[in-house]
Amino acid sequence: MMDILIDQEKCIGCGECIKVCPKGPRIYWLIEKKGRKVAEVGDKSFCIGCANCMAMCRPGAIRLVRK
Repeated sequence: MMDILIDQEKCIGCGECIKVCPKGPRIYWLIEKKGRKVAEVGDKSFCIGCANCMAMCRPGAIRLVRK
């Protein structure tokens, strides 16, 4: 199982993580926080560890850590 860590200070809320992830809408949600959009982990149990999200995250806000 993978632990998905999002640095919400770096996240720009672009939604690329949702678009490139095979299970995107089940794992990632865009939320409003402090007046701006950021990604949040919804249900990490769907993560297959492909790392597409991490590779495509322009600001480098996502890290995957194997548990």
